[in-house]
Amino acid sequence: MDTSQDNQPPETKESAVFYEKSKADSSGSKKSDTDANADIADINKTEDDLSLKEPIAWTAPEGIKVHRELWWYVAFGVVLIGLMALAILVFKSPTFAILLPIMTVALFLLSEKTPQNINYAISPKGVYVGDKLYDFSEFRAFGITRENNQHSAILLPVKRFSPGLTLYFSEKEGEKIVDMLGARLPMQEIKPDALEKLIRMIKL
Repeated sequence: MDTSQDNQPPETKESAVFYEKSKADSSGSKKSDTDANADIADINKTEDDLSLKEPIAWTAPEGIKVHRELWWYVAFGVVLIGLMALAILVFKSPTFAILLPIMTVALFLLSEKTPQNINYAISPKGVYVGDKLYDFSEFRAFGITRENNQHSAILLPVKRFSPGLTLYFSEKEGEKIVDMLGARLPMQEIKPDALEKLIRMIKL
């Protein structure tokens, strides 16, 4: 059966008019569908842009509580006694030997302090940690980390030797926070340096 005849224009005048009208309606329908899809895409994009301009605020701990076992305290005590003996017998510095336990107590008191919950916020102006505002221009990138089931975003400073800014958050608001930061800063993988690895290893 030859199907090519179905695509040929009709021979009568009335049929020709109907044929041309059908083609125009079909073309107009396709164009309308395309325009509608484009309008929907523009609306979705506009909504996404507006959502990224709206500030987001949350409350989270200011740090991570480090859990230490009994063996850690025993090992630390042995190291402390060894350092005191070294200061007295080798360096002949009893003053430094006395300062060592004082500094150790101060370090323990500081590290054993339970992290307080503080307010965080991200807006087009920058990042708020407590009452302090950090402008986005101070940072070159950010990365996401997780430690002891605590999520955090680390903002890497532009200045080489400046400390990074850590924002702690829960999984609930994580996606929104990443989207807000990603709209303003490039995201990169965060790898701990040697000092940070040592601090984590000795649980300070």
